[in-house]
Amino acid sequence: MMRKMMLRACVTALLAAGMSANAIAADVPLTEFEVVYAVTWSGLPVGDARVSLKADAVSGCYVYSTTTKPVGFVKALYGSPNQSSHFCVKDGRVRSQQFESVLEGDDKQSYTLSFDYAKHAVTDENGQTRDIPDEAVDSFSLQQAVRLWATAHAKDEHPPIGEFTMVDRKNFTHYQFRFAGHETVSTPAGSFDAIKIERIDTPDKIGLFWVAPARDYLPVKITTRNGGKPPVELGLKQ
Repeated sequence: MMRKMMLRACVTALLAAGMSANAIAADVPLTEFEVVYAVTWSGLPVGDARVSLKADAVSGCYVYSTTTKPVGFVKALYGSPNQSSHFCVKDGRVRSQQFESVLEGDDKQSYTLSFDYAKHAVTDENGQTRDIPDEAVDSFSLQQAVRLWATAHAKDEHPPIGEFTMVDRKNFTHYQFRFAGHETVSTPAGSFDAIKIERIDTPDKIGLFWVAPARDYLPVKITTRNGGKPPVELGLKQ
């Protein structure tokens, strides 16, 4: 249980902000990037997470990936997870194509998902198929879905609630987020004027995301907490 909590917290803190994607008027190309986040768990540094988004020139879609490099004792206990998502954007919505999560040294925690929106289905590495709602996206490309939502509604006088649906190895998770004002936040990479986004669908799970307009609404700071478990924080490092 501790293992699953640590891995999900350190990596999927980057993603818990995903959404079923309120559509926007046009498909504006997403800005490519490669950044590093410093990760802390219960206030203690536990390593870095390198995240990149690159456009796929052949398909016109995107490859989104992360490699988490925990400090020695954490890696020895929990391994080192890597995730990648190949997704497209259509009518302002993220459309997952292929998702892969690899945990070094633990095949049982590694898995893949293939999405077929025409059939409203997702298929895992074992060939098992599940029905999915039309707005469903994989657990990692969720961050880019919320990036689209934030971009579309940041200047609205009354921004709508963001409705999010995430598909992981076994479950669907539904999220609701709201804009919660503007703040200046400090990170290892410096201070940023940011929009605070707050999870509101469940009181026992905290999800706070600070996205910076100057960085094309990239999250520069993230704080998550599941019930009484220690908080996980990511701060932009470079």
